Amino acid sequence: MTVSEAVPAKLEPIVTAPAAAINTPWESGQPLWVFGYGSIIYRVDFPIEDQIFGYIHSRKRAFLQKSHDHRGTPDQPGRVCTLVPHAEWDSMFPLDPADPHAVCWGMAYKVQSGMEQQVKQHLDFREKDGYTEDFVDVYVEQGALPVVRRVLVYVGVSSNPSFAGPSTLDETARVIARAEGPSGTNREYLFKLCDSLRKHHPSALDPYLAKLETLVREYIASDKHVL
Repeated sequence: MTVSEAVPAKLEPIVTAPAAAINTPWESGQPLWVFGYGSIIYRVDFPIEDQIFGYIHSRKRAFLQKSHDHRGTPDQPGRVCTLVPHAEWDSMFPLDPADPHAVCWGMAYKVQSGMEQQVKQHLDFREKDGYTEDFVDVYVEQGALPVVRRVLVYVGVSSNPSFAGPSTLDETARVIARAEGPSGTNREYLFKLCDSLRKHHPSALDPYLAKLETLVREYIASDKHVL
């Protein structure tokens, strides 16, 4: 477990109790942990006390969520990450089934004590384009018990209106190579994610991401050559 450097608390604590439960462990006096598998890995814009680089089981990270507000626009949406259960992935891509032994690496963050409600509201807004909350267990060692249980994660399920549906890697790469939104280019999102995963663990960059990164770089080079 690595204690992170202090993150400036840009959010002010809320001292009043929430009007209604929002189904997170901290409401029962437990810490609030958040699992990041996309931009939250390299862009933490909320105060934290601790962080653990680990993995989750039975979910495949894929760029199958449209982005209309961060890495694209309503007219030309980009593509960002979501988590797809292996069984659902296999039904969408029967010729490219998920490896049942593969894991999805990411970063679990422990939210600063006293800031849980405000951070949750902040993340609800940040992940508003089709994402809903779920909970996962985070591991750091094969065969061992989870290091953190019931970690909050935001997922774009296949029934949400921003889900892109079954798309080939080639189609996805073409979108990412050209899309841009208020938060920057879509390619930057992909490249920063890949770089962050490589930095934290040698096997964290899965074959899907590695191939997607290569294709996007090829399309960018091709576009520059044409220009």
